[in-house]
Amino acid sequence: MDLKQKSRRNFLRKMAYASAGTIAMPAILSSCSKRANDHVLIAHIGVGSRGTSTTSRYFLPVPDCRSVATCDAWTDRREDLAKHISDYYRENYQEDIVCKPYVDYEEILARKDIDAVHIATGDHWHLPMAIKAARAGKHIYLEKPLGLSLDNMIELERIVKEKRLVFHYGTQQRSLVHIRKGIEMINSGEIGDVERIEIWAPPCYDEPTGSLEIEEPPRGLDYDRWLGPALYKPYSQARVDNTGLFHIYDYAIGFIAGWGAHPLDVAVWGAKEKMSGTGTFTGSGTFFPEGHLFDTINYWDINISYDNGLKIHFVSTNYADEMMQQVDSRNGTIFYGSKGWIGLGRGAASSDIPELHEELNLEVFGENNRHGYNFIQTIKGEIEPFNPLDEAILSDCISHMGNVLLRSGKDKIVWDAATRKIINYPGLEKKYFHRDLREPYNV
Repeated sequence: MDLKQKSRRNFLRKMAYASAGTIAMPAILSSCSKRANDHVLIAHIGVGSRGTSTTSRYFLPVPDCRSVATCDAWTDRREDLAKHISDYYRENYQEDIVCKPYVDYEEILARKDIDAVHIATGDHWHLPMAIKAARAGKHIYLEKPLGLSLDNMIELERIVKEKRLVFHYGTQQRSLVHIRKGIEMINSGEIGDVERIEIWAPPCYDEPTGSLEIEEPPRGLDYDRWLGPALYKPYSQARVDNTGLFHIYDYAIGFIAGWGAHPLDVAVWGAKEKMSGTGTFTGSGTFFPEGHLFDTINYWDINISYDNGLKIHFVSTNYADEMMQQVDSRNGTIFYGSKGWIGLGRGAASSDIPELHEELNLEVFGENNRHGYNFIQTIKGEIEPFNPLDEAILSDCISHMGNVLLRSGKDKIVWDAATRKIINYPGLEKKYFHRDLREPYNV
C-alpha cells in the first residue's frame, strides 16, 4: 500500500470515529466550555413536522444533551412536543426535566442556562432568529436553506466569528458515512482534478392550487408571529401549510434552495476552493402559473462557468434523467475529475473507478440520525466543526444567483463569491437577494 492510500484509509477511519462522536479533536471555545462534562441545554424553535422530527431523532437520544424549551406560533405544536420531551426523559432517564413551551423565542434567548438553539422554522425566519440567537451567545443549529437576505447572512457570520460560536448547518448528509468517504476521496485526488460537477434536486410536484381567498386564522395559531419579519398578508390555509411555506416568495425562493441546499452543500464540501471565485450563471427556468399563491421558481436548468475552468450544471430532477442513471437518488451531486467520477446521493454512491465504488458502498445510509449528536459533540469540543457558516453561505448563494438570474430576466449573472457581489449588474443583489423585515420582528 503506497503512502497516499495509507493516508486516505487513515482519514476514513478517523471520519468513521468522528461520525460516532468518539474522536477527540482540538477544543472549541463555547459557552459551556467551563462545564464540558455537563449536559448541553438546547431549545427547539419551530417545531412543525421537521422540527419535531429532528428533535425526536437527532437530539433526545443524545446522552450529553437535554432539551429544555420549545417554541412555535402553533400552541399545540409547542405544548405537545414539550410534554413529549418531559415524558421521554422521565421514562428513559428517570429525570424530572420540565421542558417549557414558549410562543416568543426571545424569552428563550434571555435564559442564561440555555447553551444552544435548534431552529427549524420557515426560511423567512431563519436568519433573523439566528442573528438574535448569536447576539445572545447561543450556539446555533440552523435548518437549510440558510435564508433570504445576503446582508443578514453576512451579519450572522460577523457575530458568530466575534463570539466564537459553533454554527452547524442542517445539511444532515454531512453526517452520512458514505458521503464523508466520497468527499475525502475527491479531496485526496482519487478522481484527479475536479473539472465538472452535476447537481440535481426535486421541484414541487404538488398542484399549484393555493387559494387566494381570505380566511380567518384558526384558534391556536399566532398568525402575526408566524408571519414574523415577512410582509403582512391575509391568512389562508394554503399560505401556512408546508407546500405554501416553501413556494410562496414572501417566505422562500422555492425548492431551488429548499431541496437544492442538500446537493449544493455536498458540491461545496468537495470543491470549495474552486467554487469560491467568480462564476457566470446562465440558464432557464419556469415559475408557477399566475393566479395562485405559489410564485417561486419550480423548474430550473442553470449552468455556471467559473473563471478557473470549473463547470457546474444545476437542474431540477425533470432535467436529470442521465444524472440519475449514474446515481439513483432524487437529489445528488456528481464530481467529474481527470481520472474518473464519483456520484453521491443521500442513499446512494457510485464511481466509475471499481475500487472506489466498492469502498463507497460498504456503508450507505438514507439517514443515520447522527447530525444532532455531532452538533453537541462540536459544542463540547470533542470533534471539529464540519458544517461551517461560510460554506453554508457559499452554497446558498448559488441557489440565490439562480433565482436572481431567472427572476430578473438577465441573460447572465456574474457572481463573485469572494466579495459576495454581482459584478455585471452592481447592486442587483439588493433587489433580489434582500428582504425588508417587518417590525417588530426585525433585527
